[in-house]
Amino acid sequence: MHLHTESNFTSKVRPIDMSSKSDNKPSTCGNRRRTSATKEDVKRMCPQQRARYLRVSAWESSGAGVKRHIPVGHHHCDDRDEEEKRRQDLIIGQLKAAEARNRVRQMRLQYRNMRTQEINLMISCQSSAHTAVRLELLLPTEESKINTIDCLDKLQVG
Repeated sequence: MHLHTESNFTSKVRPIDMSSKSDNKPSTCGNRRRTSATKEDVKRMCPQQRARYLRVSAWESSGAGVKRHIPVGHHHCDDRDEEEKRRQDLIIGQLKAAEARNRVRQMRLQYRNMRTQEINLMISCQSSAHTAVRLELLLPTEESKINTIDCLDKLQVG
């Protein structure tokens, strides 16, 4: 059995040589901001760090990473563009309201048609003509028009 002595440990440990690391090379570890890295530095990076570095450098080289400074007070807001946007918003709102009214109207017509078909089916399924006539008199196939004015048919401007 081999015992490890203090002399065995010290022989394997190498002292860190701070002079071997150049100060002008950018660091490739941690969250430090890198200005540029050499090809050897990029090759030494782990795959995730290399991908991150290449993605950031491509983003910065495309010009997207550079902030564009706009002086305060020099925002060019065109009143015509704002007025055009308001007009388009108003038109879009009116179109959406018209579509909603049309959907309600279609649902109302569909309900009336389904109800009429259901009543006609009930009448036709009666066992005798006498009960069919009684049911037809009790259940009108068409609704009586109570309110013919559609309040949703008007455009609301305001």
